[in-house]
Amino acid sequence: MPVALAYLGVVLIWSTTPLGIRYSVDSLDFVQAAALRMWLSLALCVVLLKLMGIRFPLHRFAWFSYGAGALGVLGAMLCTYWAARYIPSGLMAVLWGLSPVFVMLFSTWMFAERAFNVTKLLSLSLAIMGLALVFSGQLDIAFAMVLGLAVLLVGVSLHAYSSVLIQKVQSQDVLEVHPLAQTTGALLLAAPGYGLAWLFMSGPIPDSVSAKSMWAVLYLATMGSVVGFMAYFYLLKKLGAAPVSLTTLITPVLALMLGAFIEGERLPIETWLGALVIMAALFVYNLQSLKKLLPRVRAALPRF
Repeated sequence: MPVALAYLGVVLIWSTTPLGIRYSVDSLDFVQAAALRMWLSLALCVVLLKLMGIRFPLHRFAWFSYGAGALGVLGAMLCTYWAARYIPSGLMAVLWGLSPVFVMLFSTWMFAERAFNVTKLLSLSLAIMGLALVFSGQLDIAFAMVLGLAVLLVGVSLHAYSSVLIQKVQSQDVLEVHPLAQTTGALLLAAPGYGLAWLFMSGPIPDSVSAKSMWAVLYLATMGSVVGFMAYFYLLKKLGAAPVSLTTLITPVLALMLGAFIEGERLPIETWLGALVIMAALFVYNLQSLKKLLPRVRAALPRF
């Protein structure tokens, strides 16, 4: 697969995921939409493991890693789907774009050798300012949206903590867990949790499920959870973490544009200002990645 095509695919998938989540809860409740997506994703991952001949490790460290992943697959996704009922898709993407900042905080806490520097402190300060502006823009609209923002931030935090915990667990193990096996294991452990959530927090599937919800669940299960994941790790292998991390600068902008033009989402001026400040925080956070990428770009440009 061409690297440029894979990169474009990841950007488009991540940009459309928030809108897909909002569509999926059009006629399904948040538990049903999330559970159906994850169960379908699990089935697809099992099939791919068999077709690709990828080993599924069953040793102790692998199960610890799967459990760490399940925390994000279950907790973070349920929070996101619950919040999707109240938050515009573009704003969801902006807050999810803060994942690297939360990863930085948890990494500093869990890996003692990683200390803050000026760049990290500046990006964190800008992120806090941007969040304050985003929340201030919603105070006059509805309490439900403010609560939705808070729950979504909990979800983003759980996702970041899950990512760092996976890294910490896998750093103790000499046997590498393939990304597809990691995803399968996390989905496998999260699947019963979705069953319990459905039992206690949901009910029967509605008699009439809209085409919007149905196609959104199928899209998220295939493209969002499987294809996007495989393309992402393909890029990590081919390009390294620095260029791939720049997707966090692109996807929130595209998601905001998609929300505005497709769904007619309108946000208060404070929210737009907050989103801009958060984008500035992400830009500062990715300065090192940009510095590493610039020589590659210059080398690829034609010389006259």
